Parts: sequence; structure tokens; C-alpha cells
Amino acid sequence: MNSAENRLQLGLFGLNLHYGATMADLPGGLKLSWDNVLRLGRKADRMGLEALVPVARWKGYGGFTDYGGVCYDTLCWAAGLGAATEQIRVMSTIHMPTIHPAVAAKQLMTIDHISGGRAGVNVVGGWYRPELEMFGHDMLEHDRRYELGEEWVKILRRLWTEDEEFDFDGEFFTMRKALCKPKPLQNPRPPIMNAGTSGRGQRFAAEYADMVFIIVDGEDHEADRRKVAAYKDMARDDFGSEVAVWTSVTVIPAATNAEAKALERTILEIGDYEAVENMLRTMGIETAVLDGVGTKDLQASWILGGSAAITGDPETVAASLARLSESGIDGTLLIFPEWDAGLDMLETRILPLLEQEGLRLPAKKTAAAHL
Repeated sequence: MNSAENRLQLGLFGLNLHYGATMADLPGGLKLSWDNVLRLGRKADRMGLEALVPVARWKGYGGFTDYGGVCYDTLCWAAGLGAATEQIRVMSTIHMPTIHPAVAAKQLMTIDHISGGRAGVNVVGGWYRPELEMFGHDMLEHDRRYELGEEWVKILRRLWTEDEEFDFDGEFFTMRKALCKPKPLQNPRPPIMNAGTSGRGQRFAAEYADMVFIIVDGEDHEADRRKVAAYKDMARDDFGSEVAVWTSVTVIPAATNAEAKALERTILEIGDYEAVENMLRTMGIETAVLDGVGTKDLQASWILGGSAAITGDPETVAASLARLSESGIDGTLLIFPEWDAGLDMLETRILPLLEQEGLRLPAKKTAAAHL
């Protein structure tokens, strides 16, 4: 599922959200409209980036931004971008309890045909209780969500790859004479990604996903290297699978380090701390991976996008991305608080430095490259 072209693959995260993935109302932030999404998606496509990955939300976290409350559906979003781009992979993010796998299989297959074989799915177990209550679902205990997820992904894979009707008798899903036609264009199927971070979540991702996510430290690269190696070893040794390890980072670039630091301070000053407190409180209750809820550093991290932050001039950003690659990271999703300015800096100043380091090829040489 990985392109052999670029040692460090790159994508964009959160282009279906008002404000993007940053909990602040910046003048240069993403104001959600299809024109804006289309412009940025096409720019990423032209630059040779590998993936567009959305965030699935139905309710926001309150605060003055109601962060996450204003967003596009990820399947429709991916279909639209798949028709409007040429080479970039368009992912859909699906909370598995909210959509039947037979419906998801058909919709994702259709996106694969619309895009010419560039669809993918990011599967999520679901943890935000107010959203699940919209669908009339009980909030499953943490590990039980992955038991449901195992059935869901098994059905999805079979619908995509098996030509004959089949029955499925599980705890969560029962199907008779299940079938999906036509099949996706990709062989054997579109890639599956998952960001399980708990011990149970990591084992689910290692067994059922092609692309797994880790949260990087960003400073302790040796710790990141060990984390990547352990994940790949678990997938290989326990499940006989090869996984690509991805992460996400918030990139705050500027012409100088001082200007970039000043922008970071501005974001933190105007951030929606009510929304981030609401989100962290729910995450701390409903997940098994979050410690230190409400701490200043954790709040700041989520205001900036919920990822490690790379702040600095183009040389600093490129060097930090190169260190992630050295840690064994196969791909990185990028979040820009100011999307147009950030992508312009990426295209003109940062990508050329990554090309010089041998981490990426010029875009014209990767036109046929997919994840």
C-alpha cells in the first residue's frame, strides 16, 4: 500500500473542518466552504502530496468556535475531491458504530471508481458520547469498541474482495447473502488506516490496518524510533503484516524562527480554551489513553492541532520532518494554522529542502504514486 517513490510521504489533515484542525479563529485559518476546500485540495494534489485525510464529527465541543461542529461529511467530501484531483489519495474517516459496513463498502467502492483508484478509509471506534447518542447507540466500553471494529473490518474486506455471497454471524453484525458489486479498482482493496493508541487499539491497528498512527514526542527522536520499531515488530511478529507508520504534526512556518514563534504565541493567546477543556474532559472519561487532562501543555497541544508542533523557518521545518523520517516514520499528515500561507511555504521552500535530502522526489516524478 506504500509508494516506493518518497521515503517520507506527506498529507493534509482536517480540510473538512471549519478552522481546519486548529482551535483558534485566525484570519488566515480555514473558513469552511467548498471553494476553499477544493482550492487547497487541488494545490496539495499539484504539489505531489500523497493523502487528504478528514476528521469525522457530528457535534462540536462548544466554546466560541464550537470546534468540530461545523464540518463536511467525509464520504461526500472524498467523492468531491476524488473527482476534482488527479493523483492524491482521498481518505474517508468513518466511526464504525455509526454506519453499517455494507453501506460503507458500497460508498467507498464508488469513491474508488470516481477517483480512479484513490480511495481509502480511516476507521474510528467512536468515543464522543454526545455523537453516538445521536444515532441511538450505547457507549461501548473501550475494548468492546475494538471487538465491534474487528467484525466491521472483516465484513468490509470480504465485501471488497469476495465474488460470492456470504453469510456473517457475529455479535454485532448479522448478514445473509452479503455481496458488493462492482469491486473497488484497487487490488486487492483500498487501504485501511487506524489511529489506535491504547494497547488494545494498537493491536487492532496492527492486525487490521495498512497504515497506523502514533503520537510522536517530536523532541526525543530515539523514543520515537523505539515506538515505531515496536509497532512494526508487533504487526510482523503477531499478525504477519507489514504496516506503514504515520503521524501528524502541526507546522507553523515563517520566513524566520522569530516570526514563526510569534505566530505560535498568537494562536495560543486566541485559542478556544473552553472548547479544548470540554473535549479533554470527555476524552479523559471515555478513552483509555489520556493522562493529565486539563494541564497547560496538553491544552496548548490541542489548541495547535492536537499534534506535535514544528515551529520555525523552512530549514527548521525541513530538518524536523527529516528527523521524523530518521525515526522510521513512513508518512506525516500536516496541519497548517494558516493554510494558504503554509502550503505556499511548503511548496516553494520546504519541499525543495526535502528533495535535496533525498526524502522526496519532485512532484512531476510521482504523478502515478499512491499510498
